[in-house]
Amino acid sequence: MAKYPLMTIQPPGIGIAQKEKRLLLMERMPLYLVVFQSIPETAILISLGLTLLGFKPKLKSVLIIASLESLASFLIRTLPLTPGINVFLQLPVLIVLTACCCSLNLLDAALASLLGLVVLALTETVFNLLISAVSGIAVRQALEDPLLRLLFPLPEFVFLTVVIIILRRYNLALFDIQELKSLERLKGDEKQK
Repeated sequence: MAKYPLMTIQPPGIGIAQKEKRLLLMERMPLYLVVFQSIPETAILISLGLTLLGFKPKLKSVLIIASLESLASFLIRTLPLTPGINVFLQLPVLIVLTACCCSLNLLDAALASLLGLVVLALTETVFNLLISAVSGIAVRQALEDPLLRLLFPLPEFVFLTVVIIILRRYNLALFDIQELKSLERLKGDEKQK
């Protein structure tokens, strides 16, 4: 009787399933990240978006929005969703929270949320590339290490906070929606006379 080496046969697709499971686990957010990363990031996102549109949000409103959005993000990330889908669920929550907490209409809240998201994403991309180049730490490596995951976005957060402070101090805006609405009201009043 000839001896054959033992072979284990792995069902097709098992490697893919394990990779997907790892990706899903990476999408889940530990509670410490909610407090130390998600809340500050959301506060920066909404402050930046609103400030670029000429609004001056109160810190209390921004912190309420950031806390509630981060809690919603934490809960959404516990759902068995494909990675990346959570953003499409979180964005409407952010828009509604911004509209309610800052007394804005949904269109203004949506513009502020989207603008803040785009600027934050672009800044994050640039800073991730810079930090990776300077430190030699890959983004994937930073995401897998709890301490690095907390420290990696700090330069970006500091930079964007300084930008928000400068924009507010010098009354700078990309597009001042409130001023535009005031001009439209004035034109409407002139037409009625």
